[in-house]
Amino acid sequence: MTEDRIGREFAGYARWREQLRGAVAEFADWLRAQKLIDGAADQRLEVLGETLGDNRLHVAFVAEYSRGKSELINAIFFAGSGRRLLPSRAGRTTMCPTELNYDPRVEPSIRLLPIETRATGTTIAEYKTFTDEWETIPLTLDDPEQVNEALAQVARVRHVPPEDAESMGLHIAKDKNDIEGITLSDDGTAEIPRWRHAIVNYPHPLLEQGLVILDTPGLNALGAEPELTLNMLSRAHAVLFLLACDTGVTKSDMSVWQEHIRTVATGGKRVFVVLNKIDALWDDLR
Repeated sequence: MTEDRIGREFAGYARWREQLRGAVAEFADWLRAQKLIDGAADQRLEVLGETLGDNRLHVAFVAEYSRGKSELINAIFFAGSGRRLLPSRAGRTTMCPTELNYDPRVEPSIRLLPIETRATGTTIAEYKTFTDEWETIPLTLDDPEQVNEALAQVARVRHVPPEDAESMGLHIAKDKNDIEGITLSDDGTAEIPRWRHAIVNYPHPLLEQGLVILDTPGLNALGAEPELTLNMLSRAHAVLFLLACDTGVTKSDMSVWQEHIRTVATGGKRVFVVLNKIDALWDDLR
């Protein structure tokens, strides 16, 4: 029922944008007919019309690890499909930033950008135009096990020497108080994401209507990819910042807010703070 309501509201939003786009076009035509518009203003109205013509609605989910973010996305948007689209289990489930959308011109698939591309200095936005740099796994929609296995790639990790991680621009924690750094394993290696970015092209009704979900995996990823905060989060129409009842507000939660979310909020974006895992408080004593 929640999904149906979201779908109806999203369809209403799309109709409103299309009506507004038509009104802008009519206004621009009237200005031209009356010779009341110069080239610069005409171009601005044209850009506005193109922006309104893009019916995509970008919603970013931001949280530190283990705040139930992936499970919340599954529950809100994909409960009706009978499957978890994003892997969801205890611990770190999404290791790389993941975009969920649908483009009918592209086959259902997950595209994965190797973590090694960080060493090139090329941005994710630029890599989106270099299709050969991505590993693409087609999604067999009538085979749930294959889909789940393919999407589990967003949780994959690698163990590399610390110097290799640093050569990719990843920060190694200097001590236990360095919450933004990667903590070394007992064998002295650094656990890093296998992938730098993932794009899931999936024919879900809400995604088909233009919804785009950005799932960001915690403070380490936000700190390692400034492009997430400076570009992707600032471009989002709404940002949901998740806290969890079972952990409370931690030092790393506050770092995510102060360093990556607050600037987006002051920029006029819609930012919602969501208290998740309320079911963890079933015990009256808690």
